[in-house]
Amino acid sequence: MNRPKTDDALHDDAAPRHLDAARENLGEARDALKSGVTDALGATAAAANEAKAELEDKLQGLLDQGKGMLTQAEDLIRSKPLASFGVAFAAGYLVAALTRRK
Repeated sequence: MNRPKTDDALHDDAAPRHLDAARENLGEARDALKSGVTDALGATAAAANEAKAELEDKLQGLLDQGKGMLTQAEDLIRSKPLASFGVAFAAGYLVAALTRRK
């Protein structure tokens, strides 16, 4: 005996279709999220590498500048040793006087 489908029976047939559609949508969302995360990680790595290279260049420039200043100081000390000793003595005396506790 075939009974006509009731509203409950119609809903029972639609539920599996809705679940399949929801699974498909969730799968697509997961794939899109995974792709977005992968792209973001790639962009972050590229930016980090670029920043690292820039910092290394700046560090090398500062090291070169420091070596140049040290060379100039050595040349000045060699050319005027007595004046260099006097300046160093005065600077030491001044630092000692400023840091002495009363």
